[in-house]
Amino acid sequence: MIAESTQARSRQLSTYNNDKPYAPARGRYAPRGGVEDRLRSTAPVVEGCPTAGEFLRKIVRELKIRFYQAKTIKNYRNALRSFLRWYGGPPHRVTREDVREFLLYLVDAGLGSSWVSMHLSAIRTAFDKMCHRQVTLGLATPRRPKRLPVVLSIEEVQRLLEATPTLRDKLLLGLMYATGMRVSEVVRLRWRDIDFDRRLVNVWQGKGRSDRQVMLPETFEPLLRHLSEQFTGDDYIFPAGKAMAGEHLPAGQRHLSPRTAERAMERAVRIAGIKKKATPHTLRHSFACHTYEYTCDLRKIQQILGHVHLETTTIYVRVAKPTDGQAVVSPLDVMTRKQNSRSQAVRPRTPSVGRLRIHLKPEPGEKPGFRSAKVTLSIQTD
Repeated sequence: MIAESTQARSRQLSTYNNDKPYAPARGRYAPRGGVEDRLRSTAPVVEGCPTAGEFLRKIVRELKIRFYQAKTIKNYRNALRSFLRWYGGPPHRVTREDVREFLLYLVDAGLGSSWVSMHLSAIRTAFDKMCHRQVTLGLATPRRPKRLPVVLSIEEVQRLLEATPTLRDKLLLGLMYATGMRVSEVVRLRWRDIDFDRRLVNVWQGKGRSDRQVMLPETFEPLLRHLSEQFTGDDYIFPAGKAMAGEHLPAGQRHLSPRTAERAMERAVRIAGIKKKATPHTLRHSFACHTYEYTCDLRKIQQILGHVHLETTTIYVRVAKPTDGQAVVSPLDVMTRKQNSRSQAVRPRTPSVGRLRIHLKPEPGEKPGFRSAKVTLSIQTD
């Protein structure tokens, strides 16, 4: 607009000069270039009026190019497919009200806040972040309930490991408890990831695409050393579809599925008779809680667990067993203990009346088969 008004003013000046040859205006009327908007968003990933299938294919392609996690890509693809199937129209006509109605549909269907948040994140990433549509503007992430983690006692962990029917399950669950690794990290371990000299286990590209090191438990070190001699460094410790044996695994062997590890945990919990709702992640919670009770070093626990923020690790302070000096005693227990102590108190002894003595004096002239004696009772007082 500024450039157009300047050019119009220049033409007026040339008319006032009796159609003399045009001379560029100076000063405030000098022509200037158009205003450039350097904050303009980049080109969208999907343009035009694509179909639902084409829109979903391009979004998945972009997620792979940006190196999203495979599990994240799978969840986002399923969430977007559900949303587009519910919407029934072309993706370029989606509005904010459509997104709100879809989220309301999920809530009425009984889905939890985690699933609703995942669907909202998928829609926000696809439409707002990649297509610059702003269809989720003003929509806040649903509130999630703050629940305490389920923690097993040391006795329950011992019963759990004793209830595992196979050596593979014992080693699998034992490593999760001894190192605090996630189930997706344990099943992807290779034999080259174990450093026996430094007694460390290297976790490559865990959650958040970060590497870290955890300790190698002494309990499983002899077993792992023995088994490592029968495999190559590229082999998985927990291969899929085959228990650990002395046979060499073929190239490209897949690792154990996390779902298979969950089934092994469910079977061990059922055999051990544990009533808590325990999952493989419960072993990670138990490791953090028990380590805090023994060492009380949150920073070290944060590094082992791979938490980015310390606030994530501090939740185990709330579920850790307090020491004797910090334990809170219920007033009902205090009252009960006082009553029991009063009832069990030693009553004062009654004064002694003396000592009792029994004297036996055999009498002569006993009949055959009979014996008789004279009994005398005496009480000696003070």
